[in-house]
Amino acid sequence: MKKILLAGLIALFSSKVQSQHINFRMNFPTGVSIGPSAPSPFRGGVWIGPEWQWQGGKYVHIPGYWAKPHRRKTIWIQGHWKQTRRGYIWVAGRWR
Repeated sequence: MKKILLAGLIALFSSKVQSQHINFRMNFPTGVSIGPSAPSPFRGGVWIGPEWQWQGGKYVHIPGYWAKPHRRKTIWIQGHWKQTRRGYIWVAGRWR
């Protein structure tokens, strides 16, 4: 029984020794403002927060802006990062 327990512990610790940790930087700008810095410049304005756009093999920051809804009772769904098997991708915001 002791030999089985010892073999199990050796297998457990040897697998942890072989694991690797990888650190990387996403190179996104710091201090990105999410909310508006001033009230809406026109009546019924909706703040479209900062977005990301894929350009030239990397994500580029697009600052936020004010917009008018296309139709009544339309709401803005904010963009977000989505995890996939190949990494994170940006899902752009949209009107709904």
